[in-house]
Amino acid sequence: MNNCRFKPTINLTIATLMTASCPLMAVAATSAWEKNYEKGMAAENNHEPNLAEQLFRKALKEMATEPHKPEDQEVCMLKLADSLLLRAKTAEAQKVYQNLLALLKNRYGDRSPKTAPIILRLGSIQESLGNHSAAMSYYEQALKLNERNFGPYSPEFAANLHKLGKANYLAGHKGVARKQYKQALSILTQESGLDASNEMRGLLKDYGDLIKTDDNSNTELVRDFDKEILGNETAPKIAATPSTGSAWQNQNSFALRAQEQASINEDPQIVLRGLDKPTSEKNLAPAYKTMSDAIFGQSHFEKGEDFYKRKIAIDVQALGPDHPAVANDLCGLAVFYMSRQDYAQAKPLLARALPIYEKAWGENNILTINTRTSLATAEFHLGNADAATVLYSQALSHGQASLGPNSLETARILNDLAYLSYHQGKLEEARTFYQWAVASTEGAVGQKDPLLAACLKDYAMVLRGLGRTDEAGVVENRALSILSQ
Repeated sequence: MNNCRFKPTINLTIATLMTASCPLMAVAATSAWEKNYEKGMAAENNHEPNLAEQLFRKALKEMATEPHKPEDQEVCMLKLADSLLLRAKTAEAQKVYQNLLALLKNRYGDRSPKTAPIILRLGSIQESLGNHSAAMSYYEQALKLNERNFGPYSPEFAANLHKLGKANYLAGHKGVARKQYKQALSILTQESGLDASNEMRGLLKDYGDLIKTDDNSNTELVRDFDKEILGNETAPKIAATPSTGSAWQNQNSFALRAQEQASINEDPQIVLRGLDKPTSEKNLAPAYKTMSDAIFGQSHFEKGEDFYKRKIAIDVQALGPDHPAVANDLCGLAVFYMSRQDYAQAKPLLARALPIYEKAWGENNILTINTRTSLATAEFHLGNADAATVLYSQALSHGQASLGPNSLETARILNDLAYLSYHQGKLEEARTFYQWAVASTEGAVGQKDPLLAACLKDYAMVLRGLGRTDEAGVVENRALSILSQ
């Protein structure tokens, strides 16, 4: 796997043309072309494309009689083309791009990495004109260049795949588009930079647009899921169990159901809608945070379980049964079941997803931690207290190490561990865990959140069980004060 840093080329912006160094001379601007170029840049930054276009034209004209570097001319041509495109002068912009492409090929050769961003721009113009066949031709040219110059696991290659996939989707080639989106997503999940995260957001949205149009009646894919994931042709339907948890768990479930109702007609990403978790960024790569938000913070509740089953079957076919994207979808279906208290259905899905994440990203990754915690929750509700305790303890150890004590993930684990101890009659142990849980929850959500009130109510319940009535009263009053606001 190529572990190179994710360069600004992923956004295919103007800066992509020159990745090695700033093309303009470092000395103070003295020539007329430099002055006009700098004024053009200022106009561009002020969102004045009309003025920017005029100034870049002057700069290029003045370069004919004034000293300049070859790179200066290239960047100025690119700036002019982009300004024209912003003003909807598509034909002229295309001509400037084509002239620039010819100039670059003449100077650096047909295989230069400097040509790929211009080819992609030409493809984007064709796509905007509705000529998807011509757009794909440009994108395929650029894809070969990016693969040759940066490798098949590079962010440049992934961004190119994304654009090619979107063109295929718009041309009606959904199967090809799906594979290209999945391949691009696989590459981006190995990149930890912020640019990878930003590219992934757009990719997830486009992939969601594709999935949203799939036919809900595709029973063959559902049967593939039942056979591949569950090992049987017809998956059993198990009735949901009633919610009998702590105040924290009930508040958590309430938020989950509220967001379920709000999820209708939203842009789908990858799986799950749960609580919006303000996770600590300190020791987490932005790309993993983005993926975790997509999995544990989004969902398609209106689609139903068949939607998830088809999605998993598609992933298995495209990527194999042990790919992280399959684990993403497994977790999506699992928490879909858990939102309905159907823990028996959720458990095998989480148990299968967990080792995939462990192998792909390690124990301290946010996706691994959240999956382990969800599996512990399923075990607890199924009456397997010992198994739940082991899983919660492991999740807490890794969560504190990578997420910190004041993340909502850590607060969730502490609250569940505390309630589990209370459920087992270990009141002193439960009191200790709740002390930690209160501090962690307050650090994660603040002093006025209903989740903190729920945690305090559970803590007061334990204190009363220990005969600490006065302390329990103080804690209960604080919870009531929060809820009254």
